[in-house]
Amino acid sequence: MASRALTTWRKERRGHLDDLLQAHQGVGGPTRGRRRRTAALNEALLLRLAAEFQGFARDLHEQACDTFASWVAPSNPTVQQVVRKQLVHGRELERGNAHPGSIGSDFGRFGFDVWPALDKRDPHTPRHNLTLTVLNDARNGIAHADEAKLLKLRAEGFPLVLSTYRRWRRDLDDLTANLDGEIAAQLGRLFQRQSPW
Repeated sequence: MASRALTTWRKERRGHLDDLLQAHQGVGGPTRGRRRRTAALNEALLLRLAAEFQGFARDLHEQACDTFASWVAPSNPTVQQVVRKQLVHGRELERGNAHPGSIGSDFGRFGFDVWPALDKRDPHTPRHNLTLTVLNDARNGIAHADEAKLLKLRAEGFPLVLSTYRRWRRDLDDLTANLDGEIAAQLGRLFQRQSPW
């Protein structure tokens, strides 16, 4: 079973990305090749991919906080509220990008190291981690009109083209499923209960 966050990623969030992809294909056509007119759409796709992933990560953290608080004090809403408030206080996903460090910090509040746990779950985690890092570099370069950062990404083998977007989206699809499953498993182990979703 999937969390609400993962279900939203698979339906609504990917739907937003698909809408932009359709616009891209409408402007540039379905075949490969350089198209000046699609460069801005490539950037829009990458910005939206970073935004939707951040939304997923924040949603998953919210759901995990709710579960954690309700399991700590199942019959005491006041204690639940106190616990939940502490789990979200200063959350990095609220004020910065969803990068490996912010994900590690915010989900680490549940008492485990998220990236080593994900490494055990999927041997492709280092690639997913790199994808998340370079996606955020691209996002920041685009959002802040930092051409030097974008040139550096291109030189490192990450051109802002449709094939890069597709590769990064596949990696984030895998990462969302792995993160969702690992958070559920860790909460279950911590409280010695069945997975919450």
